[in-house]
Amino acid sequence: MNNKTIAIINDSEVTTGSLPNNIISINAWDIDWDDLSLDDNYIILGGHMGSYDDETFTYLQEEKQWLKNAINENAKILGICLGSQLIADAMGGTAFLSKNIEFGFKSLEFLVDNSLFDDFRNTKVFSWHRDTFNIPPEATLIAKTEYPQIYSIKNSLALQFHPEIKLDLFENWYDSNLSKLELANYDVHSELNYLKDNSQQLEKSMHNFYNKWIALKH
Repeated sequence: MNNKTIAIINDSEVTTGSLPNNIISINAWDIDWDDLSLDDNYIILGGHMGSYDDETFTYLQEEKQWLKNAINENAKILGICLGSQLIADAMGGTAFLSKNIEFGFKSLEFLVDNSLFDDFRNTKVFSWHRDTFNIPPEATLIAKTEYPQIYSIKNSLALQFHPEIKLDLFENWYDSNLSKLELANYDVHSELNYLKDNSQQLEKSMHNFYNKWIALKH
């Protein structure tokens, strides 16, 4: 059976980046959640909002309820950044505002040895978030920095960092007064140069990981 892969967009500025271009993208605010087949693969993308902002972004309430049901039914879901926070909230963890922004390319500390994540092991991954989370009680923490970065729960995975980062995504996110203000004390130029110098390898790592994830059985 050829299952589709569907990316759920939570913020119009946070799109699929370097993920393969055969992925179907749908907007969370337009979804009839009952129409989604749990036989398909789902990628829950990031956003500028927090998981707890669900009174402002009311579609997040339905999304978290859908995630709880889908994950408990062993659907195959990959959460990225906000996606990882939504999964945490949905499954009994807690997403919250951290004391500091985690920004830039970071090395991961692995707690579990799993070849699925080899492409993130001896390299740096890109983070840009103010929110973090306590992982759900049933989840397994796989890698961390100062904050949780990769965890698994049932048949689903969550990544706090952005493996899909591309130059145009970065420039789009940085092109606001709010972003420039919150990153005023960070060496944005250095991180941007790292992205430019390593963009091909980052995209290769994204595709390698994606292909291994897709090959996992439901």
